[in-house]
Amino acid sequence: MDVYARPHPALRELIQGAYHAGRETLSPGEVITVPASLSVALNLNFGEPPAGLPVAYAAGPGCLYRYGGSETSSVQLTWVGLRLTPLGAYRLLGTPPADLAGHVVDLTEVFGTPGRVLAEQCRAARGHPELFALLDAFLLCRSVEGPRPSAEIVRSWQLLARSAGQARIAELAADVGWSGDHLGRVFRRQVGLPPKTAARLMRLMNLLGCVDPERTRWPELAADHGYSDQSHFNRDLREFTGMSPSEYISRLRPCGCLGAVPKSPGLSAKGTSDSFKTAVALRS
Repeated sequence: MDVYARPHPALRELIQGAYHAGRETLSPGEVITVPASLSVALNLNFGEPPAGLPVAYAAGPGCLYRYGGSETSSVQLTWVGLRLTPLGAYRLLGTPPADLAGHVVDLTEVFGTPGRVLAEQCRAARGHPELFALLDAFLLCRSVEGPRPSAEIVRSWQLLARSAGQARIAELAADVGWSGDHLGRVFRRQVGLPPKTAARLMRLMNLLGCVDPERTRWPELAADHGYSDQSHFNRDLREFTGMSPSEYISRLRPCGCLGAVPKSPGLSAKGTSDSFKTAVALRS
């Protein structure tokens, strides 16, 4: 059973949504695709992690990756996770989000010894309330110590979000009085992705939030969200989710992840398009 909890009020602008403790069973050969996101995902597995993953890990912004279990037997995964907002990640991680972009990394590489201690404490927690309280305490401490994003980047992010990813980068730069190059450098360091990539991903996420599996008409939806044509939309969807429109609809799970094509028996994960936890670095 999945359990959700709201973070401490002081963290709610830094964390996207809620803490999520869950359990899932992967069938033999089953592979799950996690689409690219603007946020940074933090996950801690209790027990054996999915193939190719650290027990506790961070998935950086713009990271499209896959995970799976055994090819011969079912695997049960138990975990707790959360997502940091793009500007929340800059404040809480202690490392520029750009360093994580397109990668899945061990949590100790992000937080050092405190990250290892947090993982140990979470595994020893007696129930979900204690587990969520540990996350609150750790992140509250990080929020006090962490750097604040610049006012110009906060302003640019707000304008980009208000436009659903359709504002021109030159307009964002002019609004804060910076050159486009300077905005791009600072934006990438503090948000994790170049502004153009963030805008493309934001536009796609807004479009996918309007998808109705029963009645979606892709050309009209693409036009409504600023795509020049459906081919333009198809390219972005493929880059950020690994799927075509029809595949996306047929494989979408309630959590927002996607059921990927199972690996062929005996096929090595290395070098295949459906390899476990293969991070894909995105183009700017």
